[in-house]
Amino acid sequence: MSIDSKNKDELRKYLEKIDKVFNVREFIERAIDFQDTADYYRESELGYRFFHSANGSIHMALNYDGKFDREGYYGQAKIVQEYINKTGAKKVLELASGRGFNSTYLAKQNPQIQFIGVDLTPEHVEYSKNHSKGISNLVFQQGNFQDLPFQDKTFDLVFEVESICHAIDMEKALSETRRVLKTGGYFVAIDGFRSQDFDTFSNDLKTASKLAEVSMAVGKAWKIDEWDSLCKQLGFNVESTDDLSAAIMPNLLRFQFMARGFFKFPNLSRLFIKSLPYYLVQNAIAGILMPFTIGAGMQRYYKITLVRQ
Repeated sequence: MSIDSKNKDELRKYLEKIDKVFNVREFIERAIDFQDTADYYRESELGYRFFHSANGSIHMALNYDGKFDREGYYGQAKIVQEYINKTGAKKVLELASGRGFNSTYLAKQNPQIQFIGVDLTPEHVEYSKNHSKGISNLVFQQGNFQDLPFQDKTFDLVFEVESICHAIDMEKALSETRRVLKTGGYFVAIDGFRSQDFDTFSNDLKTASKLAEVSMAVGKAWKIDEWDSLCKQLGFNVESTDDLSAAIMPNLLRFQFMARGFFKFPNLSRLFIKSLPYYLVQNAIAGILMPFTIGAGMQRYYKITLVRQ
């Protein structure tokens, strides 16, 4: 599978520009661990704050009408709210809670429910605590979702937004999630995955996909069908898998518009790399490429609902 000739030529042009700035072969061969993930988010903070969301969101906006609107940043939390209403959950855990955007919103909406957010990055936890003072039903703490500091069957509902993709050991991350869920509890995952037919796409698109993944500190990207299978093996029922890719395209196109400026003059771009945090600058790679890969259908943005057996 491929893309139309116009987009194919434009993708090739940007792959060549990226190569001049970052060296594609070296970039995609980088090994990524949890420290890289923490460094990526730490160094990207200014970018998220000034170019994305001043309110603490570090995930994509969901805009179902095709037009970018910052209210879309609340879209994922509103999805989780639907499952809180459905299940009557009383204790909720957010994996990799980032700067606390989702859990803070939900805790304000549901003062009778206890929310806990766990994040790997100390700066995120500090920010979240400072911006949630006075919310008595919300706690943020530092932790790794591959080794959760909670007893078995503690939570009625666990959710994550664009974070489980960073798992170094996916089996361990999912096993830990299942362990802390009560029997019949829900795990709502809203994240990016490769499509089931990923291997049928062109080499340029595969390169673009890998570049986008590494630029966002994703070491091992999973195909959606393989991830679903692993969940089933570990004791989850897959209740639903919904494709939300179209809803993030307005946000992606906004990022692409900004990234075009960065890659317009490769020599100047190399100077930016020397003067700005490297992980911050490399976001331009995902910015320029993801409209191609998501638009072609080889990378998708899903909402997956799992139930603990």
